[in-house]
Amino acid sequence: MTTTLDPEYASLKPWRLPDGLLYGPFPTRRKGRALGVNLLPPSEKVCSFNCGYCQCGWTPRPPGKGDWRDRCPTTEQVAAGLERGFAQLHAEGNAPDAIVVSGNGEPTLAPEFPQKVERVLAARDRWFPGVRTMVLTAGTELGDPAIRAACDRLDERCVKLDAGDAKTLRAVDIPLVPFELADLVAWCRRLRDVTIQSFFTRGAVDNTTRPALDAWLARLREIRPLEIQLYSLDRVPAARGLRGVPRADLEAIAAEAAGAAGVPAQVY
Repeated sequence: MTTTLDPEYASLKPWRLPDGLLYGPFPTRRKGRALGVNLLPPSEKVCSFNCGYCQCGWTPRPPGKGDWRDRCPTTEQVAAGLERGFAQLHAEGNAPDAIVVSGNGEPTLAPEFPQKVERVLAARDRWFPGVRTMVLTAGTELGDPAIRAACDRLDERCVKLDAGDAKTLRAVDIPLVPFELADLVAWCRRLRDVTIQSFFTRGAVDNTTRPALDAWLARLREIRPLEIQLYSLDRVPAARGLRGVPRADLEAIAAEAAGAAGVPAQVY
């Protein structure tokens, strides 16, 4: 599925849902040339959130509904696909700068996620030793100790935190599963370390108001991340009426975050 390009977002990049296990390497704002790993069904979004800004489009159903798990690659298929794909990239001299477990939504929803992470690490060690691995997650499944342990096996854990209060969270991320920010804070603190990624928008939804920022800063102080990464619209979102936040404003928010949490905060 390709997100429809609206004149409102003519300057933004469209995004196509990955139709297989691997996609890329492609240029990213944060990690250079990234190789994506999609453990979810091909060309189908599965997520615990329904963020209006998502480049993958709207989430068609809550993750508890539908038979999407039957269309996920099995652990054996993941292992075989990684071996083929990594071997081809290695033969082409096309090594990535990072291997990112992300894909068509929330990767930790994938059946046998811990076992599949082990296959990613084994393939990385065989073909691209030294290349860093990471997961991008909304954090909704981090209450499961096995999911946390699997995330801890990767080199980096990037967890989404777009809001510090429930009202703003519901407006920006539209959770499709029961979810409490206090739980996310506790789960993040149980990880061996965590990088926080935060998206900011204005227009139909605005999480840059003073009350929203103050609540977000308070959560950062609780989580104590390694780093904070801020960004705004770069690709065509699902919703209409969203507005990107100017870089100068993002830099000002980043400076506040760095001061509040005592860690680096970067705008991408």
